[in-house]
Amino acid sequence: LIPYTAFAFLLGFVINTVSCWLEDIYYCTWGGKPSNRLLDGKSIWKVRFYEYQKVKSLLLNEVSTDNPSNDQLFAIAMRYANGKKDSRVDDFNANYALSRAILTTVLISTILMLIKNYNDWRVYAITLPILFGVWLRCKQRAYYYAREILNEYHKQKSALS
Repeated sequence: LIPYTAFAFLLGFVINTVSCWLEDIYYCTWGGKPSNRLLDGKSIWKVRFYEYQKVKSLLLNEVSTDNPSNDQLFAIAMRYANGKKDSRVDDFNANYALSRAILTTVLISTILMLIKNYNDWRVYAITLPILFGVWLRCKQRAYYYAREILNEYHKQKSALS
């Protein structure tokens, strides 16, 4: 039992590492980084961020450089949101990391199954819809996490005013 547990732990670590490396590719398939898109006022189905103009202007007031990128602005929001007691940010981050690891696992499994069974239509009929569903859910989790960071920042800035 102990060797299996050790192997499962190692495999989980490797999957998490690979999923982190593939994150930029996932962003590309999602149309961009969720934090950047939310700060630009672009939402997705089920995840909307209505206060983007106000939050972006608050973030712009905290930057000393001209034309900061959305990544710089989001990093400021993350400084406010991370480590805050009684915050849901850590839960959203964990849910996103798990979804990303599951997406990577399903992607690798799908590729391996399609390589082995490339001429069997049933493999396509089963694996591709599952891959799409997991991809969509991971995208939603990424948007939920980015929105929670921005909401937490907005809440803290509003409390200071």
